[in-house]
Amino acid sequence: MRAVVFDDIGRVSVTDVADPVIEGPGDAIVRVTLSAVCGSDLHFLHGKTPIDPGASIGHEAVGVVESTGSAAAGVARGDRVVVAFQIACGRCWFCRRGETQLCEDSGTLGAGAFGGSLPGAQAERLRVPNASVNLLRIPDDMDDEDAIFVGDIATSGYYAASLGEIGARDVVAVVGAGPVGFFCVQAARALGARRVFALDREPERLSLAARVGADPVNVAERHPVTVLAAATDGRGADVVIDAVGSVAAFDTAVAVVRRGGRVVILGVYASETVELQLGVYWARALDLRFAGITPVHAWWGPTMDAVAGGLIDPRPLVSHRLPLEDAARGYELFAARRATKVLLIP
Repeated sequence: MRAVVFDDIGRVSVTDVADPVIEGPGDAIVRVTLSAVCGSDLHFLHGKTPIDPGASIGHEAVGVVESTGSAAAGVARGDRVVVAFQIACGRCWFCRRGETQLCEDSGTLGAGAFGGSLPGAQAERLRVPNASVNLLRIPDDMDDEDAIFVGDIATSGYYAASLGEIGARDVVAVVGAGPVGFFCVQAARALGARRVFALDREPERLSLAARVGADPVNVAERHPVTVLAAATDGRGADVVIDAVGSVAAFDTAVAVVRRGGRVVILGVYASETVELQLGVYWARALDLRFAGITPVHAWWGPTMDAVAGGLIDPRPLVSHRLPLEDAARGYELFAARRATKVLLIP
């Protein structure tokens, strides 16, 4: 079969790889009908996260179940499913608590040795371990393009907004209006936020955020602290979500949140460091909530319901639909920010 593989820093290609086979009784083989290029994939492309040349990549996919192992309960041939980006066991102490991101035997699709050497989802077919845990059926009347992001970024946005305990009178700021921030905005609105501000410096991204109900703030033109202060009688945002994963984004989040406010750190961090003046954080009574990897299995049900109910609309995010064979071009467009989201069609 054909699959996208990592060649070297800055380069991917589409090549022939071995067809997946059932390896364990809980496995399922999914014929991929749609996959996507995610911002996390760029970490491998740019060398931020190491991966071996030749490893297949990608972790956002929907498809149709072709075959299952003997213990794949609740999963049947012909089911239309979305795939969880993180593969959990469903049995350990953490999984039983709904903290699947902390699973004792977890892995990440298409992340090489870093993710447990699991196959990538940007392929014609995909083996999914523990299928009864890591596959979610798609409603019959839902299109693949609406469902695909439930396996990762849509649920990440819903999780981050929920972690912020957003209330009906809250003013929310989302730092970063990329794909994850796009879903954070919609989730915050779905949870009842009074106003949601999207902070970014890319006009195209801000325009997308505005389409789904955000007040766009171009931080290259307007100081976000001043904007949030003006909207809250000088207090600052009640809840701020860092949807970027950079020191600058973290600093902005802390700067625009009010005293006693909540900061949800959803963006991916690796080796970055910051100096904290603890007395200032203590005196401001700041509540920092590190989201970590999204426990997608605990939150994708409510997210799917929100998409089905029209509270979350993924469609404006998709800018490019390309054949799988054009994956290298899709990565180039996405890395250059000439695409907001790239879908790959096998």
